[in-house]
Amino acid sequence: MFTDEKIFTRNGYFNPKNDAVWANNRNDANEYGGIREREKYPVSIMVALGATWNGITVPFFFQRSERLNGKTYLDELLSFYQMEGDRLLEHQNWGFQQDEASCHTDKSVKKWCKKNSSFYFISKDKWPPNSPELNPLDYSIWNSISNSVDHYKVKIINDLRREIEKAMKKIDVNYVQNTISVFLRRVRSVEKHNDELIIDEHC
Repeated sequence: MFTDEKIFTRNGYFNPKNDAVWANNRNDANEYGGIREREKYPVSIMVALGATWNGITVPFFFQRSERLNGKTYLDELLSFYQMEGDRLLEHQNWGFQQDEASCHTDKSVKKWCKKNSSFYFISKDKWPPNSPELNPLDYSIWNSISNSVDHYKVKIINDLRREIEKAMKKIDVNYVQNTISVFLRRVRSVEKHNDELIIDEHC
């Protein structure tokens, strides 16, 4: 299971690396979304999600103003990921991936992961510290969800939650499998580029 947590806002979730508009000139680019208005303090919510070969988890919504730290991750998210992984993968042996955000490397979190034998935990020394190129959520799934959210319908947090849930229902298992299937190819590409970005490659 690939996992990640992201903040969605009424302005939309944008990945600066992938947020590009292809056009012949600046005016055409602006017509196709090159200019975006943003509120100073937009409605926002943090969402956690896992992606497996059998599909994505249900979304985990953080409470308003709830911060993601070691305690929150340990008390709430790890059990959520474990439960959803067992559900999606039918209690078979499965692997758990997380990035190296500080909340993920908390001592209590690492201790929990070592004690749990229900899944194989990918340790820090086997996963690159900065790896958006290698997580299907980062290189594809988050953007697909955001592109399906109707941000014009969002006035309050409940609107944003509803739109995110609707967008996630459009993510079918075939799309997730196709996204995950390029993972190894991307690993080899990152290796070939000496850990540099691979944005110029079609993978």
